[in-house]
Amino acid sequence: MRRILLDTHALLWALLEPERIPAATLDTVRDPATTLLVSAASAWEIAIKHRLGRMEGAEAAVEGYAEHLERLRAEELAISGRQALTAGLLRWEHRDPFDRIIVAQCMLESVSLVTADRALSSFPGINVMW
Repeated sequence: MRRILLDTHALLWALLEPERIPAATLDTVRDPATTLLVSAASAWEIAIKHRLGRMEGAEAAVEGYAEHLERLRAEELAISGRQALTAGLLRWEHRDPFDRIIVAQCMLESVSLVTADRALSSFPGINVMW
């Protein structure tokens, strides 16, 4: 069984604009044999950016968030203290706290990351799909 973690944009696109995700990746996301994970950091990021008016589609994702995850068959990945410490200690100049925790979760949970973000895909030590 394959385990993958959607970054925040991949989550929004899977929900609202699946055509933005490459077909092979979308097939993996939709495959019932795939364990699909979404970081609690994504919920936090979506809520903040929605409040600030800085993320298109955020309102739809905020309303009914749990139902959206259920529709995708996604499990929420809580943020542990170990993951938070790892994120804070990463030797990486990237300052985005949401990206840092997602990278730490991928490292510690040994899951692949679904992302189009070059900053995330360039981080050594994680497997990126896309």
